[in-house]
Amino acid sequence: MLEVDATFYIIVAGSFLAALCNAAFSAGGAMIVLAVTSTVLPVAAIVPIHSTLLIGSTSTRLLFFWNEIDWKIAAPFLIGSVAAVAIGSRIYVELPETIIATAISIVMLIAIWLPEISWRPKFRQPWMIVGFLHSLLSTLFAYGAILHAIILHTGLKKRQIVGTMAACLTGMSLLKIAGYSFNGFDYAPYLQIIAFSIAAAFLGTWLGKMVVDRISESLFRAVFRVLVTVTAIRLMYVGLFSQT
Repeated sequence: MLEVDATFYIIVAGSFLAALCNAAFSAGGAMIVLAVTSTVLPVAAIVPIHSTLLIGSTSTRLLFFWNEIDWKIAAPFLIGSVAAVAIGSRIYVELPETIIATAISIVMLIAIWLPEISWRPKFRQPWMIVGFLHSLLSTLFAYGAILHAIILHTGLKKRQIVGTMAACLTGMSLLKIAGYSFNGFDYAPYLQIIAFSIAAAFLGTWLGKMVVDRISESLFRAVFRVLVTVTAIRLMYVGLFSQT
């Protein structure tokens, strides 16, 4: 029997909006999902559920751009992810909720206000290290961002970047889900929300492609930045001053 409440509607709607923004602006989706989940979910569930809600979008791009994937990047990235997730998921389930909430809020504020970083590694084969660092941050605090800053400087074409990032992020998300589950996180109470959110993400991706030229990107980014900032400050307050 379908059971819905305010949390269900908010997360499903947030997943739809995140996919729409990713499709229309190629940005903002992961942060929208993080903002939504951090508002309505228990602190300990924020990062594990965040991992599941992005799979609808990344796996769709993985299938559509499979032939464009550069496995010389994706394969070592995922090898690095295995070790990072094994370490990070164990640490995450042991962290006090105060630290989780405060750390996630800081990551959100840095991601939304810090100027874009264009890091170009000086060594020839950085992808296993990139995979480890990106996945460790993502496993602990839901947002890695390192891959995004580096892959744009590889010389890959746009379709190759889309496909390669989809392979890296989908694989990493599956590893994270397995890691959290192995270390005791129970996804069962959230399966209904996850299923409907993934379906909403497919719909949001489709609609985003249709309205890409009809929405002001500057207005979107301004409103998006304010909403994420408010959400991060609220989460930081919960982390620092909550008695639970």
